[in-house]
Amino acid sequence: MKYRLILFLSLIILVILFWLTLPSKKVEVVFCDVGQGDAALVIYKSWQMMIDVGPNNKKGLKCLENNLPFWDKKLEVVLLTHGDSDHVGGLEDVSKFYKIEQMFSSENLNQYDVIKTDWISFEVVNPAKKVEKGNDNNENSVAGILTHSESSGQGWSIFMSGDITADVERRLVWQKILTEEVDVLKVSHHGSKDGTTDELLEILKPKMAVISVGVKNKYGHPTKEVLDRLTKKGIEILRTDLEGDIIVNSF
Repeated sequence: MKYRLILFLSLIILVILFWLTLPSKKVEVVFCDVGQGDAALVIYKSWQMMIDVGPNNKKGLKCLENNLPFWDKKLEVVLLTHGDSDHVGGLEDVSKFYKIEQMFSSENLNQYDVIKTDWISFEVVNPAKKVEKGNDNNENSVAGILTHSESSGQGWSIFMSGDITADVERRLVWQKILTEEVDVLKVSHHGSKDGTTDELLEILKPKMAVISVGVKNKYGHPTKEVLDRLTKKGIEILRTDLEGDIIVNSF
């Protein structure tokens, strides 16, 4: 009788754990706290897309473990915006524990390409053309608009900027590649002063800006110039060095 009770209680606990780890029906975007680096996780039911994986410090892997069910060891899409180690250094660890179905980078993506599933899409705005291997620098960083569209017509959009520079931002504005407002801006290059231009902010008009940045980093990111530009426009600022993982799921 004692063993039956233990077995019954164990089954109850397993059912509860399984229920608690079922994926939400809402789309969530987790800006992972990976220190001085970038990693974002897009979750839609059992479908996941990771945009950059952070540096080689296992924090990108920890973000996956904290935000995905323990039994889900598959990433449908991994997008590496460019080859800097603070964006791709964690790939070996991530690929060791998670099966990656599709991987994209600036070598096989270019302007107007779209990664899409059901109500989620990522439309590439930069680079203008595929780049040669080893030439995936900040100027050629993959940037694009992540959009969630619901059947009701509601939804939201996030500009995922990678590490694009001020010159790239201005080109996207002047060439009218970027023409519509977004809800959230993922601030370029951890808040470097060579980005997040007034021209970009005037077009995108984000309600919120997310800065992925390390605590007391040696680069002085995010810079006062960028924080001042965002503050003057009344944009809410969230930072991973202050908040930890930042989860966005509604507006």
